[in-house]
Order: sequence, then structure tokens, then C-alpha cells
Amino acid sequence: MTERISDAEHAVMEVLWKRAPMTATEVAEQVVEQKGWSLQTVKTLLSRLAAKAVVA
Repeated sequence: MTERISDAEHAVMEVLWKRAPMTATEVAEQVVEQKGWSLQTVKTLLSRLAAKAVVA
């Protein structure tokens, strides 16, 4: 069974789909501007995506 990603994780993926490869900081800069989330929130979402093998 494939693990689904959350809406928040999807928002991070939308940034990556537009301009990958990107560093975590680059992704965070984009998402913080769009969503107003903290850097730590974005890094947590990236960690979850990595654990699900969605990003590397």
C-alpha cells in the first residue's frame, strides 16, 4: 500500500515540481512566502516526505 501525502506535504511538493532540485532552505523560502509557515515546519514536512520516499 502506498502512503498518501498530506495537504501540507503536497504544498511542499508543488514548490519542488516547479523548480527541482532545490535545497531544504530554498524550498522553505518559497513555502514560507506562500504559506507563512516557519522554516522548522517546512523542514519537518520535508523529513516526512523523505521518510515516505517521496523526495531524496
